[in-house]
Amino acid sequence: MKTKHTLLVLIILFLAAFYNTGDVSAAAKTYTIGVGEKLKLSKSIMTTSGDASAEASSDAKVVYASGNAVKGLKVGSTRLTLADGTTIKIKVRKAPTKLTLKSSDKYLFTNDTATLKVTLNKKSASHKITFSTSNKKVATVSKAGTIKAGKKGTVRITAKAYNGVKASIKLQVKSASKLICLTFDDGPSGYTPKLLKALKKYNYHGTFFMVGVEAQGKKGTIKTMKANGNELGMHSWHHDYLTRMSKEQVENDIKKTRNLIKSYTGVSPKLFRPPYGAANDTVYAAFKSQGCPCIMWNINVKDYETTSSEVVYNNIKKAVHPGAVLVIHDSHSWSVDGLIKALPWLKSQGYELVTVSEFARLKGIKLEPGKKFVGTAR
Repeated sequence: MKTKHTLLVLIILFLAAFYNTGDVSAAAKTYTIGVGEKLKLSKSIMTTSGDASAEASSDAKVVYASGNAVKGLKVGSTRLTLADGTTIKIKVRKAPTKLTLKSSDKYLFTNDTATLKVTLNKKSASHKITFSTSNKKVATVSKAGTIKAGKKGTVRITAKAYNGVKASIKLQVKSASKLICLTFDDGPSGYTPKLLKALKKYNYHGTFFMVGVEAQGKKGTIKTMKANGNELGMHSWHHDYLTRMSKEQVENDIKKTRNLIKSYTGVSPKLFRPPYGAANDTVYAAFKSQGCPCIMWNINVKDYETTSSEVVYNNIKKAVHPGAVLVIHDSHSWSVDGLIKALPWLKSQGYELVTVSEFARLKGIKLEPGKKFVGTAR
């Protein structure tokens, strides 16, 4: 009986040793490098597998290993045993031949951040990328590829692979000191494409509160609106007084308008401006249930009281101030022409025209469903 017990213990110990050995092998740390890339290890290499060479001239091997240094020679993998007895695995991948670089944002405002994304040719080593900036005062970039905007200006950001393959992007940093929200109601119309073209020229953006019946059949215009960096908002389906509706009717109005815009762009808009600025507790309750902040304004250009683009232009110049939310109707030709005339003047005064959501983010303002936003004071 004692002999059997002893034998059982020995079998258990043997199996435990066997499986532990397997675990160590399976858990061997893996390093990935590219062909021609060097890697320094924390410990010296004691032995190598048959796929590693102690002489750099042996280019038929996967890696060249000496001391605590490893260099990738050809695509493949090998195992190395370090001086402390641990085993590591080295994977060698193709050297990069093409690198593309993109930023999470097309432009930044002072003190804003963005993330860089690097893409290399398929199956190439991609872990070791270094970043640099042409002007650290305009923007800096971390080792992880995070851009931090500094002062206003244009900067070139460069990403470089270990073998010298690189790519660059130009990034504009805008000032956040004089922000204005441009908002447009009652469109889109036949005048909206002209407006979109002008906004793009000056690298300005606005929020378009669209009427459902006007948006029907204007898929191309709305897609351009989105593609140019503008914000898509809702202004009801028929431009009716929402205060004369039940909560359910307002909710259905929101859903119908939202679904149309989403079918054209894939974007499900949230911001809603009630026609005539008319809202009550019922309207706010419907907005809250549908996740819609209520966006009003603090500057009314009153372009509906004139047919003169010159009057619209002068009204903008007289009333504008940092923190302003301007309401303009892109359904009127004179409104569009008056604003276009004002754009170079606004640029010369240092104003940056942004979407409502951009403004809120930069100013740390939370746009809450069922709550009103009107802009900020001077």
